[in-house]
Amino acid sequence: RQRQNAALDAKYTQEIADAKAESEKLRADLTSGRRRLQLHAVCMPATAGNTAATGATDATAARLTPDAERDYQRLRTEARSVTAQVNDLQQYINEQCH
Repeated sequence: RQRQNAALDAKYTQEIADAKAESEKLRADLTSGRRRLQLHAVCMPATAGNTAATGATDATAARLTPDAERDYQRLRTEARSVTAQVNDLQQYINEQCH
């Protein structure tokens, strides 16, 4: 059983390390300009009384498209859910396995 646990731990530890490395590579590529993020957005007319820094009254404000906004909200929800699951599992392990 200990060998199985050690093998699983090694597997998941490697997966986490790979994900972190991929994330750091993306961050470095974005910083250096090798890669760029593309956001799907639309420009909405500015509301009355809302002007750009230049003072123009016909300025527009960029917004995520409805699909991109839904995707963003879904990712935020999933991230919160995963965090809650991890916290619950950690609590379970601490209470039941020690």
